[in-house]
Amino acid sequence: MFGKSDKKEKKPVKSYAGSEIKSILSKELKISGNIKSEGKVRIDGEIEGDIEGDYVILGSSAVVKGNVRADVLILQGTVKGNIYADSLELKSTSSVTGEISVKNLTVEAGASVSGKVNSGSFYKETASFQAPKIIEDKGAKT
Repeated sequence: MFGKSDKKEKKPVKSYAGSEIKSILSKELKISGNIKSEGKVRIDGEIEGDIEGDYVILGSSAVVKGNVRADVLILQGTVKGNIYADSLELKSTSSVTGEISVKNLTVEAGASVSGKVNSGSFYKETASFQAPKIIEDKGAKT
């Protein structure tokens, strides 16, 4: 009928180029709990919980024990959990233990990943976070 469309509405593409960082969580900060943010955010501290945001920068001192969901994620630090993103940049100092599901992936030489990676046409968007499957090394038994 008139005025109705069978096509799915696409969500608008956000541009972050030149936008300012709205929040900074310093290296000395340790948070136990989930974080949800809008705009650009930079995290340099330790987070035990999930992070959800538009544009997230995890600095080289950042340690996250939880899942991260972002439109754009720049990772320089450590994530022990799953990552879901439209765009992910793994910098040379980054370390990920968990599943990565991302539309666009950039990996610098030196980045470390232990887990399953789905990117490009293999990207699977998920409605909710899944618990990370982290295997702890208990040492070799002889």
